[in-house]
Amino acid sequence: MRNAKKPILSREEIIGLLMITPALAVLALVYFYPLGYNIDLSFSNWPIKEALPKYYVGLDNYMRLFSDRDFQTVIVNTLFFTALSVPTELFIGLGIALLLNREIKGKTVFITLLALPMIVAPVVAALAWKWLYFYDYGALNYVLSFVGIHPIRWMSDVNYAIYSIIIADVWTTTPFMMLILYAGLQMIPTQLYEAARMDGASQWHIFWRITLPSLKSVLAVALMIRTIDAFTKLFDIVYVITGGGPGYATEVLPTFGYKEAFTFFELGRSAAITMITLLISAVMVVIILRSSRRK
Repeated sequence: MRNAKKPILSREEIIGLLMITPALAVLALVYFYPLGYNIDLSFSNWPIKEALPKYYVGLDNYMRLFSDRDFQTVIVNTLFFTALSVPTELFIGLGIALLLNREIKGKTVFITLLALPMIVAPVVAALAWKWLYFYDYGALNYVLSFVGIHPIRWMSDVNYAIYSIIIADVWTTTPFMMLILYAGLQMIPTQLYEAARMDGASQWHIFWRITLPSLKSVLAVALMIRTIDAFTKLFDIVYVITGGGPGYATEVLPTFGYKEAFTFFELGRSAAITMITLLISAVMVVIILRSSRRK
């Protein structure tokens, strides 16, 4: 008598699949369906102002965007913001995490105070920075006047507006870098440091040969999360502080896509902007992951 064929899935595996099915259904509903709809919309034109139905235009939305100088400026602004803010947050966060990794009295209090900017709602933080940046009665220009610096038009000067956004974003999100890197430092075995000190290694040698390699995966995760955030979710601070102005000096992909959809009612162009943003973010994540795997 031949042995019965072994089932493809065991009873436990079937039960496991049934248990995760609701979660997969929710994921498909809130992620994959909107993504698929957005892809479809990016190849379409929907003149809702004229109450006309949607029709497909192929790659026309993408071709119009890449030939648009304003859109090119927006991409440059977004890349510049990401390239400047994310490394700044990383270096400051790493420096604070290294300080907190030492034996300090009241460390919990310091960590709590330093993490407060991350807890503040982005809109509230943006409003606070906007008040600081005001030309006539802003606290920042008032402080600068004591050292002989003339008032700066932080929000209306094309030379300073993008940096006002970067400063506010760095203040808001550096605590995230600090916390994730501090957690990574806590996972490094203390025996490695003790052995290095017994061998006479300097602090710089310990940092370069032990701390940094041990934090490689944590650094990659932190960079990946913040890069995606900076590139795809930079909306609140820009919209509240400058609104994307003056001109297109601080316009970034999220605010540009929002205006295309809800100001000009160009839903197809807005969807195409979203897909371009997603594609560039994916490329940047791949670069970070491949760089982190190099020895």
